[in-house]
Amino acid sequence: MNFIASIDGAASAAGKSRGLQTPGDNSVFAALRDLADVILVGASTAAIEGYAPARPSPERRAKRRALGLQQMPAIAVVSASLNVDLGSELFTGADPAAPTLIISGSAAPVNRRTDIIDLAGSDTALQLLETPTAVDGGVDVAEAIAHLRERGYRRILCEGGPRLFASAVLQRSVDELCLTVSPMLAGPAGPRIVAGADWPVDFLPQLRLIGLLVEDDALFCRYLVQ
Repeated sequence: MNFIASIDGAASAAGKSRGLQTPGDNSVFAALRDLADVILVGASTAAIEGYAPARPSPERRAKRRALGLQQMPAIAVVSASLNVDLGSELFTGADPAAPTLIISGSAAPVNRRTDIIDLAGSDTALQLLETPTAVDGGVDVAEAIAHLRERGYRRILCEGGPRLFASAVLQRSVDELCLTVSPMLAGPAGPRIVAGADWPVDFLPQLRLIGLLVEDDALFCRYLVQ
C-alpha cells in the first residue's frame, strides 16, 4: 500500500492527494510502480485523481524488463457498484500487454456488468473479474487479490483510496505500507488514509518501521504490517 498524508493526518488537500505531493514523493510513487505487476485502486480514487493506463518512460520500461516484469503494469479498479465512466481513457486506452481490469462483487448490477462485458469484447484491453460480495456489500479484497495472483500478478501495489485501504487491512491483506508524511497542515476537513465502518475494538494492527528517508522536510516511511 502506498499513501501520502499531511502532518495532521489528512489524505488529501483540496480534494486530491496531489495537493500533498512533493518531488520526493513523486519519485517514491514512480519507483513503487516500477516494481509492480499490477496497480490496485478504488474506482472513486481512480476517477478523482484522473487515472489513465500506466505509460512508463523507455528508461523505466528497461528497468522493469531487467527485473523480469512486463514493460507496463496493469491497473485493477475495484468497484462494487460498477458505476465507472467506461468512456474514460483508463478503460478505452489500455494496452493488451497491460490491461485495465475491473473487479466487482457478485451482487453488482447486471446491466452494468453487461456493459463492461460488451466493451471488453471490442478492441479494448479491458477485463472484468468477479469476486464474492463481502459482508458489508463491497468487494471481497482478499478474493480480489487471489484472482489477481491466479492471473500472474504477484507484486500488487495498492494506491487507495481510504475505504479500500481500510477493507484490505481488516481482511489482513496488506503486507507493507509506504507512507509519505508531507510537511504541511491540511486542516480539520481533510479525510484520513482509512475510511468506512469502524473496526472491531480489539482490532489494532501493529506496524514495524523498516525504512525511513527524509527529503525537503518530508518523511518517507516504510512499514511492515505485523
